[in-house]
Amino acid sequence: MITDTITALTAARAIRSTRQGRRPESPAELALRLIPGYVVTPTIKLLSDELVRAVEEPDSRLIVTMPPRTGKSVLVSQVFPVWQLSRDPDAEIIVKSYGDALAEEHSAAARRLIADNAGVVGIELAADKQAVGRWRVAGHRGGMLAGGILSSTTGFGANVLVVDDPVKGAQEADSDAYRRRLIAEFKASLMTRLMPGASVIIVLTRWHTDDLAGALLAEPGSRWRCVNIPAISTAGVPDALQRDRSGVAMTSAVGRTAPQFREIAAEVGSRAWAAMYLGTPRTPEGGLIKAAWIEDWRLPAAPPGAVKIVVGVDPADSGKGDETGIIAASLAADGSIALIADVSGRMTSDAWAVRAVQLAADIGASEISIEGFQARSTYVRLVTEVLARFRVQRPIRVTSWPPKGTDRGKGDAVARSTGLLAALETGRCRVAGYLPDFEAQAVTWEAGQHQPDRVAAAVVAHDVLVHSGTEPMGIVSPMDLARRARGGAVGAGARLDAPPDRRVIGLSLTQYREEHLSSFSSLYHLLHADEHLGDLRFYPGGQLQLEQFACRRRYFTQPDFQSIAVTRRNQQLGGCRIGLPQKSIDR
Repeated sequence: MITDTITALTAARAIRSTRQGRRPESPAELALRLIPGYVVTPTIKLLSDELVRAVEEPDSRLIVTMPPRTGKSVLVSQVFPVWQLSRDPDAEIIVKSYGDALAEEHSAAARRLIADNAGVVGIELAADKQAVGRWRVAGHRGGMLAGGILSSTTGFGANVLVVDDPVKGAQEADSDAYRRRLIAEFKASLMTRLMPGASVIIVLTRWHTDDLAGALLAEPGSRWRCVNIPAISTAGVPDALQRDRSGVAMTSAVGRTAPQFREIAAEVGSRAWAAMYLGTPRTPEGGLIKAAWIEDWRLPAAPPGAVKIVVGVDPADSGKGDETGIIAASLAADGSIALIADVSGRMTSDAWAVRAVQLAADIGASEISIEGFQARSTYVRLVTEVLARFRVQRPIRVTSWPPKGTDRGKGDAVARSTGLLAALETGRCRVAGYLPDFEAQAVTWEAGQHQPDRVAAAVVAHDVLVHSGTEPMGIVSPMDLARRARGGAVGAGARLDAPPDRRVIGLSLTQYREEHLSSFSSLYHLLHADEHLGDLRFYPGGQLQLEQFACRRRYFTQPDFQSIAVTRRNQQLGGCRIGLPQKSIDR
């Protein structure tokens, strides 16, 4: 009903202006006159008003975020330039997109509107300047230049600059190098083309907090206004339509209803829904790692008496100065882990290798583990050579992660991070002191995004410590950890192996129901003949972790597994076989 009323009123103005021989008062009114079947929704009416304001107020800076399939690109990148040129034929307009093809498609559509409707818009195309990417108005200096945002813009000024979809998708948005290049290009090559009083309009999908819009809005004294229209009004999400309650769907130009929008939300996932349909780079619920986890479990400083210290490295793969994650973590005698240092940064492979070795030497690390999905042997050789040059006195092992022949590291970034996420939530892994850059990346990381380099490095260090001293799928005995700590192993940089018969514990869950283990990270008790042997935690992805296990010899000297009961709150949930190392956990 509202859409019908708005469309009818706008159409009436268009008819009236046609009869009176005057030009349309707004881009929306012009669209109704030039494009059969064009629908003016409240969203399009608001956007049209904002475009009028942008050119009537000198030096306007406008950022627009709204869902796809609303008619925004047709209005902003095709009709609006024609409308502005009909008002001011000397206006020079630049339209940029993520690639030449899309920008030129908008330019061709605008050029066609003029060619087919010269009597309505009052202007014609110059006969000698009609190229799809660069054309002018006959008898005037005004016209349009269209191209990819990274394409050359020389020889053309701008009274109006339109940037429509500067990023192709989430993958480009997640590239730190691409974001930096895009922002630099926008400021150096596009903003420098502006004429005095020029207006700038940016229409984009906010995939990342540090995108072009984020950088511009964060500038001191920023003049940028952001107009956001979410598909469904949502608590905590700005709404330019000012709907009076949450859960109200926008009026869709293609007739989508609230239930249909909710179906889309379920289909595309939380990140795409937030970015494309809510106009925010964060989901309202927050990231995968909560700031409260870090703050609630924070240690004042690195804990003393570490059993083992590891430096985890997530190398930059591009070789173009992308960020390399370098995080150090320590293992305490009680099995808890602390993230104790962050020396990550943008650097070349030679530079990060040196920095990782320096950190390991400074903090007494016994291992440097490098994520090696792409260049495993190259990375290990690189760090080994740096170690040899530095002549580090204590032995430092160089390994690649994940280890070959194991299930560790399989799946996507979220799956690989399951153990770290659970440990941060439950306090088994804590941040020591303050690691501001790591924390900033961690709390803004969401499912579907590129994993932050610092978080990836922390995953490596945490996983190595969890599995320290074991064969695949084994777990180090806390009893051994205490023994090693008493022996001063860390201070001397030495390693003290546990006796073979109890060094490794193999685990296998048997005869349990899935719903019994739905409360991940909860504590389960292990009993044998009514004797409490210790506690067990179970995490998504098949990770089992023993805590405070009584490593009695008789349970590990037999080749056959002994049957152990798994209980919680005095209820037996299933069985756990425990014994010599095994290749995998049976689920």
